[in-house]
Amino acid sequence: MLLHKHDFGYENYLDVLPRSLRFYFCRLRLLVHPLRMQTGRYDRPRIVPKERYCLCCDTRDLEDEYHFICICPRYGVIRRKYVHKDIYQNPSMFKFIKYLNSWNKVELVKLSMFVKDALAIRNTILNVHR
Repeated sequence: MLLHKHDFGYENYLDVLPRSLRFYFCRLRLLVHPLRMQTGRYDRPRIVPKERYCLCCDTRDLEDEYHFICICPRYGVIRRKYVHKDIYQNPSMFKFIKYLNSWNKVELVKLSMFVKDALAIRNTILNVHR
C-alpha cells in the first residue's frame, strides 16, 4: 500500500527518533504490523485484499496504514493528541505520504507515539471481541 520510498538508502528517522519509539515507526514503514492489509495475506483461507476490512470500526474501510492513521474512528482521541490536524481533517494520500516522509523530529515522535498507543488500543479491542 505505501508508496513512500523511492530509493534504497539510509533513512533519517533512524537518527531522529529515540530508540524507544523507533520500533513503532519502523514497523509502520516496513509493513511489519498487525493491520489486516498485511495479516490477511497469511490467513487461511487467504483474505483477498479488497475484503481486508478494519476489525475495529464499522466503516467497512480497508485496514491499511492510511485508514489506521488518518481515518479509523476508534483512534480519534489519540489522533487529535498526536497527529497534525490537517492530516486527519482533510485526509489525502498525498499528505499522508508527505507526513510519513517528514524529517521533523516532533512530528516523527508524535506519529510514533500514535502508532504505539493505537496498536495498544487495537490489541485491547480485538482481544475483547475474541
